[in-house]
Amino acid sequence: MSRRWWLALLPVLALVCCVTGLAVGALAFSPLRERVMALLGLRPQILAAEMVPDDAIFYASLSYNLQAQPGYETIRRAYLENPEVQRVLEEWKDQLRKEAEIDFDADIAPWIGPEIGLALFPASPEELGAGRLPLVLLVASRDHGKADAFLERLRQLAEKEGGRVEDRAYRGRSYQLWISEGPQNPPLAIGRLGEFVVVAATEEAFQRVADRAAGQGQSITASPRFRKVIQALPAQSVMMAYLDYQELQKLFREALPRLQPGAPDPESVLGAQASILQAIEGVGFAVELQAQGLRLQSIAVIDRARVPQDLRASLDAPPISEALLGRIPENAFGFLHSAGIGQSLRQSLEILRQNPEARRQLQDMEASLGIRLEEDLLAWMTGDLILAALPVPAGAPSEIPVGVSLWIGTDQPEAARAGLARLEDALAMMGVQVEEFTRVGQAVRIITAPTGERILAYTVDPEAMQMVFPADAFEGYYKPARAITGNPRFREVRSQLPAQISSLFFLDTFALWDLIEEQIPGAEGVTFREKVRPFLDPIQGIGIAGEATTGAEIQRGVLFIRIVPPGS
Repeated sequence: MSRRWWLALLPVLALVCCVTGLAVGALAFSPLRERVMALLGLRPQILAAEMVPDDAIFYASLSYNLQAQPGYETIRRAYLENPEVQRVLEEWKDQLRKEAEIDFDADIAPWIGPEIGLALFPASPEELGAGRLPLVLLVASRDHGKADAFLERLRQLAEKEGGRVEDRAYRGRSYQLWISEGPQNPPLAIGRLGEFVVVAATEEAFQRVADRAAGQGQSITASPRFRKVIQALPAQSVMMAYLDYQELQKLFREALPRLQPGAPDPESVLGAQASILQAIEGVGFAVELQAQGLRLQSIAVIDRARVPQDLRASLDAPPISEALLGRIPENAFGFLHSAGIGQSLRQSLEILRQNPEARRQLQDMEASLGIRLEEDLLAWMTGDLILAALPVPAGAPSEIPVGVSLWIGTDQPEAARAGLARLEDALAMMGVQVEEFTRVGQAVRIITAPTGERILAYTVDPEAMQMVFPADAFEGYYKPARAITGNPRFREVRSQLPAQISSLFFLDTFALWDLIEEQIPGAEGVTFREKVRPFLDPIQGIGIAGEATTGAEIQRGVLFIRIVPPGS
């Protein structure tokens, strides 16, 4: 079996292991439940993290031990008992048998253990330029004899296809080195080190893991940055990941001149704002199985002392005004809600203007349009921004699948009207016409293209500027009788997100899947309904939110996927 095949096999093998592990984890590995907590240093178990050196840039771990997870029953009923999932799993196994001559049930399942780890070690610019990425996969073994037999099986397959495999030894541990042709394909090193089968993209990376297996050096679990990130994440999770952001930036700075000669230094582009990126110590995420679905929490650890005093306020995330959610119709397909849009746009402009060419282009645009971005537009944007996708009203052109409504909160409605009037003057130079009508007791401005097509409608009231597309949808989108806050799927998703949030993204997938299917014609639509919908239908809501913080060292974001098993 060639190196190319092995590299192609790795993601498939990992995916098959994940799905199979979910199916059998609660039964096969329940005695190992406490090992999940070892990442916090609470149990003296040998985990993949303990095999990884402390200077690893990235580390991720997947645990199959699911019985203690409150959402295991939900996942089991929604997917593991789903005939379509079982069919796909069997197809993957068949593909392995036919194309790689590996029988998952006979060659892999008998030895694979409860954990998979993935690590990336530091690399020099020369190594990256040569394609030598020090990436290591660690798969726990619960039957070392069968694991060794699997490695021997891989060797036989490689030699059968004409590959060259050499036996090597390091620190008394034997391993295989798969020799590939060409400088861009460094040898793969494969072997078992203690409780783990290790596959490394470079021989040096394998030997670094072997050093740790022999007790040399410190593991990543002893790294202060790693521990700070992991301790801020949920203690019990089915998957976690850690990124040493400081080392990643260092690697990027060193490699950029070699990989992209002449590329500008990011610090010169961002100016003072670069200090914020430099203050990020580490990033991590964890995946939990909740009774209502799947929740992913991501965090960034920030050393605020490294940020200049005048920029520290930009690290804070003010809360959104959830009262504005009452303006979104209950049947919205989804929406994005962000706090303080005016301030955010001003900060973005400041960054752009630090680049001389971008500053010149902005000045030329303002001069040609006769508007001042900050004075005429951003100054009155004192509230939040909401952008929603909505069902189109009856009578709308058939080629328009969804409508859109935009809200920008303001407490300066007169300034908003004046600024938008200047924007209308700029559009008039391009042949765009604007007329005013009264709809639902509100003065509404209708924007018409030079072709005579009515494109947008907008109005300004004491709370917000609202703009809608298509223009004829204004009456249905303005201050609806039933708001998204009454949507039961939104309420369930919102309850799983932080109490105070600075941004919110929501998809009502219960309605979205029907819309997508309607847009797929003929046989493709039938395939989507029969083969894809069984996987999608249990997902009945997705929410993403950033936690609102002030002066915090930890910044947190949460993604929640609401899963409802069939028949619930």
